[in-house]
Amino acid sequence: MKTSATWRLWLIITGAVLGLLATMGVAAPATAAVAAHSSSYDHRDRDHDREWDDWDHGHDDDEDAELTLRIFRDGDYRIRGEDYDARRVHVWLVNVSRDRVVEHYRVRTDDGEFTIRDGEVRCGRTYKAVSFSRADGWEVSNKVSFRCHD
Repeated sequence: MKTSATWRLWLIITGAVLGLLATMGVAAPATAAVAAHSSSYDHRDRDHDREWDDWDHGHDDDEDAELTLRIFRDGDYRIRGEDYDARRVHVWLVNVSRDRVVEHYRVRTDDGEFTIRDGEVRCGRTYKAVSFSRADGWEVSNKVSFRCHD
């Protein structure tokens, strides 16, 4: 369990990092953007959304970064990024069940792609990968639950 001082230090650092990102004009994490959009949604926006969906499905947009997470039976995992514009990307493996960062990586892209393969995750937990770069912004992978097989 975290001590009071450790917890306060973590809050101060997190607040400072988010404040710095805000002053640089970086967008908020995807979860904040989704919450803001869903609360201000108006039925009059439906036609605009349909037009956007029609355009999006009709075009192959290779410029959008994509992040995926796969967990194997032995608990090893693979995080794969594709179509990134940035040369360096910060990647976090997040334990969604406990709301904690498990690992942090700073990777270089090779032609817009990267792959991270690493150690074991814990049974009965759900994980996701999150990435950030100045060029691509925030990306979030699919959530993957890891169940142990006896």
